[in-house]
Amino acid sequence: MTPSALTKATINLLELACAAAEKVGAVGVLVMPEGLMDWEAMKTIADGVDLFVAIDSERVIDDVREAGLVAVEVEPTDSAIIERITLALIEAVANDHLRAGARVVVVYSGFEADELDSMTVVRLGEHLERLTARDLRALETSVPFETLKAVVDVAVEIGREGREGKAVGTLIVVGDVRNVATRSRTLGFDPFRGYRRKERNVRDHRVREAIKEIAQLDGAFIVARDGTVEAACQIIDAPNSDLTLPRGLGTRHWAAAAITHATSALAIVVSQSTGTVRLFKNGEIILRIAPMRHARAMKWTDAETEPPAPPRSEKSN
Repeated sequence: MTPSALTKATINLLELACAAAEKVGAVGVLVMPEGLMDWEAMKTIADGVDLFVAIDSERVIDDVREAGLVAVEVEPTDSAIIERITLALIEAVANDHLRAGARVVVVYSGFEADELDSMTVVRLGEHLERLTARDLRALETSVPFETLKAVVDVAVEIGREGREGKAVGTLIVVGDVRNVATRSRTLGFDPFRGYRRKERNVRDHRVREAIKEIAQLDGAFIVARDGTVEAACQIIDAPNSDLTLPRGLGTRHWAAAAITHATSALAIVVSQSTGTVRLFKNGEIILRIAPMRHARAMKWTDAETEPPAPPRSEKSN
């Protein structure tokens, strides 16, 4: 397939993005292309500004690199652009393309599917400044990165979209299934029970859609290292007496802290009240992703400075 020539609108947007990167002190421009593009022309437009290109095709990676651009390899997905930007940034940090705490200008298709027409400035916030690429690779030792990305993807979608117009919160525990299973019990109905393993892998888009539906029910999901959903609608029963969390966090967050303190699993919590996604390890919050609703830009923020929760029951978090 022949790369598409850059349209005048795309050229103008890239020039504007590069100028914005220099003005705000961004480390470069992350481009989220919808297909093949003239990579050499993009490099010429950049004129010294680093361009990072999110690529979901192995056949294109070498072409991007040969043009002098930085290829950020991502998984093919039908997720909304906001989730794709989130995962591309996580991948870029994990592979030392971007440093934690940096600003980056993101160019993407916000309105027309085949046209780069939108731009936003993203800052990887204060908490992520302490979460280095080495830390992200350490997570991969207990949970493969592709599984972690798939779970983060569906969690961010749940936090941003809810379900049928209603806010939804959930807890997903990933890894160390044997030990997690001894510290959990079913609520009596498990929607995933009886399906073959290949039919319940979180890397499958259909399974992630099912998780978004089932998240409306009470209880946690338990996911194996390979991405297989082992159980849903689970009650987590682990001690939390020695743990400390920021004020305003409810029972899901305490359960996530407790199970990750008692096992080597990771846990991802979606707050029903705010849509914020938090990732737990060893009983602590190690990553917080604020929801991207409407036109708001994504911001990675400090896990220790939690906003006060609105008055509602503790369970809703």
